[in-house]
Amino acid sequence: MSGGEIGMLVLERVLRIRREPASGKAIKAIARDLHLSRKVVRKAIRAPEADMGYRREVQPLPK
Repeated sequence: MSGGEIGMLVLERVLRIRREPASGKAIKAIARDLHLSRKVVRKAIRAPEADMGYRREVQPLPK
């Protein structure tokens, strides 16, 4: 996975990301172990459960 979207992460991986900081592991180390960007790891830690997906707004039709 090449630093992809948070919505692309499977639930098990998100849960693992959230457990790691509690054991004292740094975000940089988590990102390295899971082959993710630090930004994606931070986003997974901070995001509430309900906000784990990607929601695209409906675009208006062209005139």
